[in-house]
Amino acid sequence: MQRIYLPNTKFLDVLEISEKQLYHQLTRVLRARVWQEVVFFDGIAREDHLYSMIHIDKNSVSFKRKEIISKNSELDTELALYQGFPNKLSKFETIVQKCSEVGYSKIVFFESERSQKLVLSDNKKERLKKISIEAIELCWWNIIPEIEYRGILWEVDGESLICHTQWDDSISLSETNIGNQINILVWPEGGFSPEEIQKISAQKIYFWERVLRCETVGEVVWFYISQF
Repeated sequence: MQRIYLPNTKFLDVLEISEKQLYHQLTRVLRARVWQEVVFFDGIAREDHLYSMIHIDKNSVSFKRKEIISKNSELDTELALYQGFPNKLSKFETIVQKCSEVGYSKIVFFESERSQKLVLSDNKKERLKKISIEAIELCWWNIIPEIEYRGILWEVDGESLICHTQWDDSISLSETNIGNQINILVWPEGGFSPEEIQKISAQKIYFWERVLRCETVGEVVWFYISQF
């Protein structure tokens, strides 16, 4: 069954769609037919709307609602990923796709001191947004994560865990107290500089003696926290 993100929509008993791009997706790409079922969601509410197509013409398609499905697929803990700019544009896509898929509420890319100097065009940012939406559609989550881009990051609001590759005064992830809102700070390929580690107000954590790639850390931390 096809599932489609439909923002800024009032889901009525009968839903008519005439927007050209979505009309083309439904009729040409998906080849939807009368009585075919489609699920819509708005990216905010924790519910899906199951509709059945009842009419199609050259300019619009109409659906009749069959059911409102309440969802409980989001974590009780709200997680935000703060990711130092990786060294390849393709890694941005991987991080956005996978961290949207597992359930981060916000993804913030920032210019860590050891990050590669990459410039993200507006077109690239729009592509990353589409990748996030597609991931939410396919994995049946409901909340579309915010995606932000920042400069050097010295302060983060709220409780934060900074993923660290050295032992020193770090603690293991299993020793942390998991609150309702947590920021996960992940290094770029070169790691955080000593100055960043000292200045950013966050609890330092490590995993084990293995060093994870930056595009893997967010998923590992989310999976661990999701088990509580």
